This record gives sequence, C-alpha cells and structure tokens, in this order.
Amino acid sequence: MKGVSLSINKASRQLVATVDPLLVEGLLQPKAIDALIQSSDYKNFFILADGIASLCTLSNAAKAANSLEEKTQVIGEMKDAKISINIATDQMYAEVTIESPFAGSVASYQDIMLLLDQEGVKKGVSKKRINNLIFQASEADSGITFTDIVARGLAARDGKASILKSLFPNAIDRILQPQDADNNKVDMRNLGDILCVSANTVVARRNAPSKGRVGYTVTGSPLKPNVGEWKEIKLGANTSISLDDENAIIATVTGQPKFENEIMNVDDTFQTKGVNVGTGNINYAGAVIVNGDVTESMQVIAKGDITINGFVESATIRSGGDIIITEGAMGKMNEEDCKLHAQGSVFVQHGQGLDIVTNKNLNVRKQLAYSRVKCGGTVTIGDPDKPMGSIFASTIQCGSTLYAGTVGAISGSALTIDFSEGVNVLNSRYEAVLTALKQLRENNFDHGVKLRELRSKHVPNALVNQLNKMDSVFESEKHLLNWLEGVETEMRQAKIDYEKNAKVVAYKEMFQGVSIKMNKRSWRSEKEYFKSVVSLVDGKWQYTPLLN
Repeated sequence: MKGVSLSINKASRQLVATVDPLLVEGLLQPKAIDALIQSSDYKNFFILADGIASLCTLSNAAKAANSLEEKTQVIGEMKDAKISINIATDQMYAEVTIESPFAGSVASYQDIMLLLDQEGVKKGVSKKRINNLIFQASEADSGITFTDIVARGLAARDGKASILKSLFPNAIDRILQPQDADNNKVDMRNLGDILCVSANTVVARRNAPSKGRVGYTVTGSPLKPNVGEWKEIKLGANTSISLDDENAIIATVTGQPKFENEIMNVDDTFQTKGVNVGTGNINYAGAVIVNGDVTESMQVIAKGDITINGFVESATIRSGGDIIITEGAMGKMNEEDCKLHAQGSVFVQHGQGLDIVTNKNLNVRKQLAYSRVKCGGTVTIGDPDKPMGSIFASTIQCGSTLYAGTVGAISGSALTIDFSEGVNVLNSRYEAVLTALKQLRENNFDHGVKLRELRSKHVPNALVNQLNKMDSVFESEKHLLNWLEGVETEMRQAKIDYEKNAKVVAYKEMFQGVSIKMNKRSWRSEKEYFKSVVSLVDGKWQYTPLLN
C-alpha cells in the first residue's frame, strides 16, 4: 500500500505501522490497513483496532496540514497461547483450555505439566491428550479455543460381597468338559468319573468379600472404597456349616453334590450296576447313578440328577434335575417308548427314536434322529465349543438357538424346528401384564384425582387420620404401579431377546427339507446350503451364509 509500511519491534514483540501522509492517496481508512495486514506476513498478529483508528486519524490530520512528518503507531502485538486449567469440584478430572496464539508460541508439554503441578494436579495425567491439544492449537488460526480433559481421577471400587464357591463341578458340567489325556490332548471318550462325596466332606466354601479398589483424585487424594459385605450362607439339602469353619459347607450324607443358584445341595445317591428285570424299576428321592445299561421297558425316576454310565433302550427316564447318558439312547421308530424327561438339562451321546422333554438345555454329542424334542433352552448337537454333530428326521420345539454341524439329511427327510411355544408363552404373559398395568394406571389416576379433591376441601379433624391412611394406600399403589411398569419393560425386552435367539446355526451344511417356524412365520430349505444361519431379521426368517 502506497505510503504505509509494516515492521516488527522484536524487543516489544509489536507490529508497527509507519505512514507517510503525503504519499497516501486520499484519506487513510481502517479497512485499508486491515486489508494490508491480511495480505502480509503479519496477519496472525493480535490486531489493535484502536491503534489502527488512531493511526488513520493522525495521518489524515497531517495530510490536511501538508505535514512532511511520518506517523508511527503500534497496531498489533504478538501473543502466546493462553492456557487455563479447570479442576472439577469433586477433583475427579482436570481440563486444559488453550487459545491458539497470535504470532506467538504454544507452551510445551513440560510447560503445561508445570502449570498443572502448580494447580495441584498430580495424578491421572494423559500425555497424549496434552500433546494433542498443543498440536491443535499450533495448527489452528489465531484465537481458536481448544478444551480437553487431560487428567482423570480413579473412582474407588467398592468391594464385592462374599461369594459361595462349589468345590466340585455339577455332573452335567463335568460331562460336557472332556478330561485331559496325556501329551496335553483331550480325550473325548473320557468323560470323567461320576462324582459322589462322602458325608462330612467340604463341598463348598464362602470366599471372603473383597476390600475393593482404592481410588484417587487428580490432586492425589485417596478415595477409600467400601469393603464388601458378608452374605448369609443359604443351605441346601443335606448340607450344614462346618463346626470348625463358619465359611465351609459340608455334606451331611454320602451323595452327589449339585450347585445351583448359589445354593449347594447334596443329593442322597442310589447306585446300581444296571436297571433291568432283575433289579426292577427305580424310583428314588435323591440322585441315581446307573453304572450300566437301562434295558427295554424299565423306568428310572429320581428327584435329583440321573447319571447313566451306559446305554438306554426303550426305557423311561424322569429326573427332577439333569439326565446324563454317557453312551446312547434308542427307541422304536414312531413310538414314544424311550422317554427322557428332565426338569434340568439332558446330555446323551447319541439318540434315535427318543421323546425328550427338558426345561433347560439339550446336548447330543454325535447324532439325533427320528426323535421328538421339547426343549426350553438351547439345543446343541455336537461338542459345545464346536458343534459338528448331525440332526435329521425329527420334530424340535426349541426355546433358544439350535446349533449343529449338519442340519437335515441328504435324503431330504423332514426336520421341523419350531420356536412358537416359547414366544406364545411370553406373549400370553405380556398381555396379562399389560391388562393389569392398564387397569392399575386408570385406578391410580382416579384415586389421585379424588384425593386431591378431598385435600382441597375442609376435612374435619376426626377424619384426618382416615385421609392420611388413604394417602398411604395411594403411595403403596404407586409403588406397585412402578414395579409393574418395570415388569412390563423386562417382558418386552424378553420378547425381543427371544426372537433374537430364535435361530438355527449349521456349522457344516443344511439340507433340503428343513422347516423353521414361529407361529405363522415360516421358512423352508429348498436346496442344500453350506455353513449358514437362519434367523429372524425385521420379523422375517432370513438365510445368511457363515463366513467362518
């Protein structure tokens, strides 16, 4: 710009403008000075608007007076990045704010650490976050503000309550976990000894509550956790607390230990080498272990687990717990003469012609064919970690996912997998909850209106107590309403989860003739599919290849 020059006073870190009034064309305007600065190497300076205005006034006055004297004015200055530190009221975090500099410099990591230390920030500092703030402020235009949390405290973690731990695995868990063989290999045929403990054996132990984790604030103040509480031991059948150790549970009878829902039971156990016409049927109030076969038309009924170290042929096995058959089970085709009914889970090595009812899960290690299954949980055909068994020519009512290696048969024999019953039960319960919830909401609203009307009127002293009782009942009704709304939310989520888990996974192949349904929604395989999963997507059955 003619008649105006810019320079830096390095000592004072200021931007100086010098004007020769007689060389300036016309009157000198602040906009012209601003434009000159923005087109120069000094555009990042902090501009002093008052200085520019003063320079223009002096220059224009000198020009009017035909003065030859140059006018000089400070119109800008260098400013280093501004840094501020804010520590949260609870001292659980500290944040740094950096305003990008005006032709100045940004503080180094060491400088910011020194400032944090001066403010009392001692712990939980993130070097990465500080350096990121420095980089942002260095690269940005002047005067841009950046804020980030650069230090965090560690909240104290309360200790966990005491927990009861079983010292012995449940029979079904043990049978699903093959035993180690030599050379670090797993022997799939060795399913482990069936466990039976003697009386006075310690079967479970209560572990002490943990002390928790000590936390700290960013200023280094320790935060003490609450120590976990001691939970009362709930004793199951045939157990007691040891007289020598209040944290040890002992068996009071010789039997089979079973740990469920944090309660240890020891089932009085009946053992036999086999069940046949010579031994007669078994109906026992505890657990039953059969170290042999169960032959045709025989019955084994027990309130506890039933473990059969042998083969079951056209027999009836009913258990109030789990059923474990270490070999196979077989019934006659199209006849319900081999029944395995369990309140718990069922494990069988392989099966054909079976009628299986289980409230929990079903695991068939190798193959299931020509059978009828009603399972409340997961059906797994094969090893639990990698199900590669086969299932075909059966009718399955399933309450969760069915996993197998091969689903269906190359012959196209019919296999039906039905998820209807579980969702119908959930729908029925959900509708009942909705009906009760609707009625309770209406009642609660009406009661609230009537109570407000009564409160707005003069109430005789003799009736004040009665009105207070009505308020108490109303509050109880509101608590019940809140509880029921929570139940409704949980059941709605249960329906979502059920449909999410209703699927068939074939880790090897799925043949033609497989039908999958949930009420009116159905899907049928019309050809052979390789690794695949059939699941509900947006309410419709959909086939998806498995990529691994």
